[in-house]
Amino acid sequence: MRFRYLAVFVTFVAALAFLAAGCGGDDNGDDDGATAAEEEGGEERDVSFDLPIGVITSFTGDLSSFGEPIDTAARIAVDIINETIEEEGFEGMSVEIVASEDDQTDPTAGVEAATKLVQSDNATVIVGALASSVTTPIAESVTVPNGVVQISPASTSPALTDLADDGFFWRTPPSDALQGQVLAEAMAEEFGADATVNTGTRNDAYGTALVGVFEEAWEANGGTIGASVSWNPEASTFDTEAQQLASGEPDAWLIIDFPETFAKVGPALVRAGGWDPTRTFTADGLRSSDLPGDVGEEATEGMRGTAPTSEGAPAGDAFATAYEERAEGVSRQTFDAQAFDAVMVAFLAAVRGGASDSETIRDNLQAVSGGDEGGDQYTFEQLGEAIQALLDGEDIDYEGASGPINFDENGDPGAALYEVWQFEGNDITTLDSFEFEPEGG
Repeated sequence: MRFRYLAVFVTFVAALAFLAAGCGGDDNGDDDGATAAEEEGGEERDVSFDLPIGVITSFTGDLSSFGEPIDTAARIAVDIINETIEEEGFEGMSVEIVASEDDQTDPTAGVEAATKLVQSDNATVIVGALASSVTTPIAESVTVPNGVVQISPASTSPALTDLADDGFFWRTPPSDALQGQVLAEAMAEEFGADATVNTGTRNDAYGTALVGVFEEAWEANGGTIGASVSWNPEASTFDTEAQQLASGEPDAWLIIDFPETFAKVGPALVRAGGWDPTRTFTADGLRSSDLPGDVGEEATEGMRGTAPTSEGAPAGDAFATAYEERAEGVSRQTFDAQAFDAVMVAFLAAVRGGASDSETIRDNLQAVSGGDEGGDQYTFEQLGEAIQALLDGEDIDYEGASGPINFDENGDPGAALYEVWQFEGNDITTLDSFEFEPEGG
């Protein structure tokens, strides 16, 4: 596929109406935080803190194929931070992952995991969860009421932008308010803007929101939505939904799901007949290298999708090298770079604020990765220099392994890079990586 976008980053503004309005009463980083150096007249500070981070990921459940790589990436970030502190001679600072908990891709288990991390492990930052349907109740029931910073490396539901979070919820991947438009653009390039598309999705915060954004964008650009089918991820069979989705001889399909559920939906679609994976697009939720083996190539071969990518990111190549050297047999998956960045920005916010309590980190997150409003740019390869700059009272702009990040006032990334990928046998091939800016952005 030939995309008409260059593989570079761009900061996008909130052109979508539901992103531009309301913002859920957030106040993320609105005052840009304050450094101890600024309060002391710009002199270098003696900063001392231990930063306890808890990880909530999906070691089991629908997103289990993503769980271990995300935990591994977070731990690699901690190792690099502590090694840099020691090598550069910074005293009094340390970072620790106090525990990694399994949310089982289940809201109840996620809330229990978060409660443990906050009440028993005294985490002041939680990296997680993955599924938006798990992240939301964690925020509403645990992290926001307890005033604990939560940074999701994988939750992309547009509804999270409007979360009433008092500034405690952040995320390192871009909202699906953008990815829905990316999918519409990619499918228009392939099938024509006036094509008929059948859509199928899991009925949860991730699936329904992403399909909703896509359908609105698709019809606004002259396309037609044929069948629009949703399913209960907990159902035991999906033959009826598969027959509905395969019907009508559409030009193409869009399917939004997670691997464990698609392990049943995919074979049901093959049995239904009339469905063609080579004319099907999906998104990041099915970008798992385990999927062809788990589902069967009949249900995956030639399927394409979009996903946030670290390819072309400021520190993407360096992170890929670090991961390969340190991961000890754990293969990369989607959103591992976002988990790495979540740990990095939490640490840098603590350095800037001079403390590791949640309020200090909340008040300094946007300031350490704020795009054009920030200071000199640093990747994790220049972590020692970034720490020294913060100790000297200077502003910095962290450039991530997953992208520039550039947090906006809602705690969402203000810049994004996407890829179009494809299943080829048991492999995932990147067909294109590109910037995307909404019209008017």
